[in-house]
Amino acid sequence: MISDIDETIKQLLIKKGGLDPTEVDIVFDMPDREWSGSISKPTVNLYLYDIHENRELREFDWIEAHDNGKATMSKLPIRVDLSYLVTVWTNDTADQHRLLGHILSTLYRYPELGELPEDLLQGSLAALNYPVRTETAQPDGVLRNSADFWSALDNQLKPSISYVVTIPIDLAIALTAPEVSTKIFRFADIQGKKIGDMVQIDGIVRRKGKPDEVIPNATVVIKELNMAARANDEGKYAFHNLNLGSYTFEISIPEEKEKRWRLKVTVPSKDYNIEV
Repeated sequence: MISDIDETIKQLLIKKGGLDPTEVDIVFDMPDREWSGSISKPTVNLYLYDIHENRELREFDWIEAHDNGKATMSKLPIRVDLSYLVTVWTNDTADQHRLLGHILSTLYRYPELGELPEDLLQGSLAALNYPVRTETAQPDGVLRNSADFWSALDNQLKPSISYVVTIPIDLAIALTAPEVSTKIFRFADIQGKKIGDMVQIDGIVRRKGKPDEVIPNATVVIKELNMAARANDEGKYAFHNLNLGSYTFEISIPEEKEKRWRLKVTVPSKDYNIEV
């Protein structure tokens, strides 16, 4: 993925920044003294000097998806910061500053690489389902003392732009299991003697004969308990604090106020999906 990020940044500077690769080289080499002594034409160097996890964006939640009676829990990706040091190498200081300013404005215009046209997104970036954000010239970057950096490379101090690209690393961790529509909570006293059960159920209200068409805002009433639940935008409803046994469900829909549907439901059941 890192090589895809490199190539995407390069294409960004060429196609959106207007840099002509026949006149300006764009490289990712270590800018030490030996390297800088070998360049022969204006060069933009994007040196990747640090890789670390962005803990501010760390997420512990899981994504939940449902399909054909199965539930899949997927772990969210880890966010990692790629920190680049952007420098310009020319024989003339005025040209160096002009090119550096042009690159700065180009990078600022695109705070998210996912906003780029698809033809600029290289390799795996084109298929990512998560954003790839960037930060340009921020004061709280990893490189705090540029003089120490250039001294370590045995090279002259250069004006530079800090450019951080935050990429998602998909851990490909997912757990799939049958959907659970009945949850039974058993209670006992301090001696371990059973006191009773409390049952929670949930289901989906769908259009009869059209299993993919859910009915939002439907009202489901348990007649014996005079207890009501309203389905959400995905047609899902739930009841809590039930006992095991048989109940009569009555369903009504806001758009069809004159109609009522009734059905017998036994708790527990395989599922509590309703078709009307």
